[in-house]
Amino acid sequence: MHFNYPHFLIAFFALLIPIFIHLFNFRKYRSEHFSNVKLLKDILLKTKKESRLKHYIVLILRILAISALVLAFAQPFIPNHNIKSQKGNLVSIFIDNSFSMEANSKNGSFLKEATDAAKKVVNEFSYNDDFILITHDFSAKQSQILNKDEILNEIEMIQISPKSQNFSDIWKFNKNIGSYSHKSNSLHYYISDFQKNFVDFSALKKDTSGYNFLIPIKTEDVSNVSIDSCWFLSPVFKLGYQVTLNVRIKNYSETEVVKLPVKLYINNVQKSLNAVDIKPQSYADCQLNYTVNSIGNQTAYIEIDDAPIHFDDRFYFVYNVTNNSSVVAISDNNSNRYLNALYGKDSLFVYHNLNLNQINYDLLKTANLVVLDQIKTLSTGLQDELQKYIQSGGHLLVFPAETIDLPSWNSFSKKNNIPEYQLLQSTSLKVNQLNIESIYFKGAVASDYKDFDMPAILKYYSIFNKSISGEPIMTLENGDPLLSVYDIGKGKVFLSSVAMNDNFGNAHKNALFFVPLHNIALMAQMQSKFYHIIGVDEQIVINKPNLGAEDVFTIKAMNSSVEFIPEMNNFGNEVALYFHSQVEKDGFYTVLQDEDTAAIAAFNFNRSESDLTYYSEEELEKISEDSYNKISLLDYQTKDFSKEVSEKLNGKPLWRWFIYLSLFFLLSEILVLRFWGKPIYRK
Repeated sequence: MHFNYPHFLIAFFALLIPIFIHLFNFRKYRSEHFSNVKLLKDILLKTKKESRLKHYIVLILRILAISALVLAFAQPFIPNHNIKSQKGNLVSIFIDNSFSMEANSKNGSFLKEATDAAKKVVNEFSYNDDFILITHDFSAKQSQILNKDEILNEIEMIQISPKSQNFSDIWKFNKNIGSYSHKSNSLHYYISDFQKNFVDFSALKKDTSGYNFLIPIKTEDVSNVSIDSCWFLSPVFKLGYQVTLNVRIKNYSETEVVKLPVKLYINNVQKSLNAVDIKPQSYADCQLNYTVNSIGNQTAYIEIDDAPIHFDDRFYFVYNVTNNSSVVAISDNNSNRYLNALYGKDSLFVYHNLNLNQINYDLLKTANLVVLDQIKTLSTGLQDELQKYIQSGGHLLVFPAETIDLPSWNSFSKKNNIPEYQLLQSTSLKVNQLNIESIYFKGAVASDYKDFDMPAILKYYSIFNKSISGEPIMTLENGDPLLSVYDIGKGKVFLSSVAMNDNFGNAHKNALFFVPLHNIALMAQMQSKFYHIIGVDEQIVINKPNLGAEDVFTIKAMNSSVEFIPEMNNFGNEVALYFHSQVEKDGFYTVLQDEDTAAIAAFNFNRSESDLTYYSEEELEKISEDSYNKISLLDYQTKDFSKEVSEKLNGKPLWRWFIYLSLFFLLSEILVLRFWGKPIYRK
């Protein structure tokens, strides 16, 4: 047994008081003369021995009453040997403020219960302690050490957040902030509904720096269906073309979903409708088909109706439709009539042919596809510009000259980590294989293509390199690639082993060679980022080649008054805009540059909160048992939660029992004095 206030034990000297009273207050007997001794028959005779026994009993009861009272003031307790509480603790409290805590409970909401529990925990500590408050927001205020009053004020201000952090990240954040405190004893409280999809206790089990307490806020199981993601089967958009949108919908409940309507809206007009069946604890993909009938930025969203959880019932995305793709060809001499026939005569493309000695670099920056047509030597300036263009997402198509300056070309290849052009092979070969699963062929050529007239090659450059992987589009009989593609940074490089002239064969006159070249220019418009996730994507990257030093961007929500100026950073032809958790609501956001629309971005809530599967109390108890006394479970539903927090922290208090004992001894003394020696009358 230990004492919180052992200095009160000095009060045991008060036991001398009843002892002195006992020694110096003996009852003196005196003689009484009676005329008739017969009167004494009705009186109970007190012997000297009986009186002394009563006096000793009263003395003992008084000593016990005072002793129990002294011990009560010293506050004895049975210590918890697993936890060492001391003056000056570091107390961190995590409060789950994700969407799942927004549901209603008997006391208002589960978030309200969590904040109430947090305040009761804080009130069990003193003003000498340091405090850390953590939520899913990871805000600047949560990166500071707080005192008792500050953390109580911050708890009152906590609201539901669209962000959802991984439990391991929360644990790391807690450790980093805790390093600023000089308190040696660390106590960590985690108040949450403990959804299985974000909680991983592996780091917590290995934590030896402090003691961890789990406070589960008990919620009810709720059925939920969520729009998980979407993607286009062919992410190239042309006016009048039909496109197919694939939508993945997840069912997190234990019952099957039948004929759930899925609606698609483009620019606030419904364009498509489908119904989907989803098995329990599974997902299903459905396709929405529609025709592109307008150009420019298209704001779109998919919608389902699933009560009672609604935050994940709508999914926003944005894509751009243009009239044509910009194709820029750079050549040594005159323009190539075959390239002009392929790109210049097609209304889907805006074709520009530039002479190597008169390159318009501003035009190059805005091109969807750049073609290097039979250039013998690459200057270092052109190499640098092309490298920036590729890294920022540009597409480059290369046709080699019959005689090339290998050192300059190899230098360019090394800078961009693409295979080098090697020897010119004078071997007559035919194309043997087409990669019909490639997006540059898919849907354009049947599987029995080998019956077609294949391109014949008279000479070609070998460009094979085992250490660099790429995707072959067309392959020769000996296995060497005729046309292949390589992913470089955000862009792509397409290498042809032949030029488009008669000296290399008839590939440039064969329709099978034109198909991928045509699709390469189309796919150069391909958009990869249709939407962003709040709390995951903290930046927007837009293509803005002509940007002045004084230019300022503003991000404005379309359906609310939210507006802010983001941090900006230039990367070649691109601008990265960082918004650092300033986006908190899903929907469409316009990127403005001097009141002009530079881009439109779509943001969605994180779907990690959609899976409403929780750790049960039995599972949490098992985790606590397996943690070697480093994790304890606290029951918020208990009648006196503050008492449970205190007992876990300080051990089992005994002062109340000693108060009861003191009262018992005093009552016993009163009964002895009141009834001992009461006259007994004889009949």
